Amino acid sequence: MPYIWIAIIVASFASGYGVSSALSSIEIKEMSDSISAINREAELQLATLTEQANKAHEEALKLNKDLEDANVSAINALNSQRDSFKSVRMYDNGRKSSSCPTTKSDSTQTTTGTNEDRYELSEEFAGFLKSEAYRADQIAEYAKICQKFVVNNCGVTK
Repeated sequence: MPYIWIAIIVASFASGYGVSSALSSIEIKEMSDSISAINREAELQLATLTEQANKAHEEALKLNKDLEDANVSAINALNSQRDSFKSVRMYDNGRKSSSCPTTKSDSTQTTTGTNEDRYELSEEFAGFLKSEAYRADQIAEYAKICQKFVVNNCGVTK
């Protein structure tokens, strides 16, 4: 009789192991299918996002090129203006004399200042003033271009 009990115990463990193995393989198959489906969805999403990123990158390169072209155009215009201004002589009109009409204190008659008190600025000082004016023009033009770029491409309004 003890052999029968041992045979029953061994048979129950074997059938339990077989049933649990079958259930585990079904669960593993379901999990594997689920993981495969998630991987396919992730690959599709990755492909879509990669395509969008590539389009955004190409658009950014185009916008950067447009910005550079606008800057080059503005600098060329400023250089042209600067070249035409190089030969202009600069004068110091002084505080007392100018080409503006002034009124004498004893009459209502206006007189215009003469050019006799005007002194030509030194080449060094005139060059300095012209170079500073040129730098200011460059900065102002670049600021305009940057503002236009930000307004047009970044969604920022004035």
